Amino acid sequence: MALLNWSMTTLGYPAHARTASRVVGLTHMSTHDALHFIEVQGLSTGWLQVEGSQPQLERIREGTRVDVNLPELFASSMIIQTEGVASGALTFVAADPKLGKPPGDRSLVAWAEEQRRPWLEVIDNDVAYFGGLDDTQIDVLLRWFLARRPAEIDWRKTVLDPRLAARLRAGLFDHGWTRNLELVKVGRKTFCDLWGGVHSKCLLDHSTIPGPMQVQIGLRLSCDNGAWSGKDISDQRCVLNDDTGKLTFGSGYYKP
Repeated sequence: MALLNWSMTTLGYPAHARTASRVVGLTHMSTHDALHFIEVQGLSTGWLQVEGSQPQLERIREGTRVDVNLPELFASSMIIQTEGVASGALTFVAADPKLGKPPGDRSLVAWAEEQRRPWLEVIDNDVAYFGGLDDTQIDVLLRWFLARRPAEIDWRKTVLDPRLAARLRAGLFDHGWTRNLELVKVGRKTFCDLWGGVHSKCLLDHSTIPGPMQVQIGLRLSCDNGAWSGKDISDQRCVLNDDTGKLTFGSGYYKP
């Protein structure tokens, strides 16, 4: 159990909490995965800037703003798949080249907000923040989150029940969702428990968000032939530690 007893977290920030637009943060999302997600959404052209060490991006100089085409970067192997924390930050703004070069007197995120363009910020190859996404794009991001290890489902081939999608989105911006890997069971169907709240050691900004045991809101999701559905399990006691997001006792807790 020890190898899987850790949590991934996603948290939404309402408009004007971090920036003018809504923002969604995720843990354990690498630079490669975040940029690939953006590319799959069709947001493949724009401006990229890196700060600090970025071993995931070859031949891109620190501090410079580069006009990029993501499919070309992936095709030329300039974006490298690595996992784990690596110092440095990346900002990408999805924009039509016709908008011209972003002004140098403000950050790329500030410019993206002015232009009402989607943007991405990845910190230390481990934490990603997405701004300017609409509800449909946020639903796709939630599908990515649910399909991670140990499930390893192709998130692009999954769908969310509309009522479940609305529930997940509402909870995302109210209290966030924590997904302990020990509470994912893979078989003919994949089962996954989500608990509202953010544990205190989570790397996302979450100073005012209580932990899972305090929130005590749970959903048990199942994926059958790519379709996600869910039921409320808030009547069960949440066993995720508010400090670490780990199970407070054995994996026998889980009974689909």
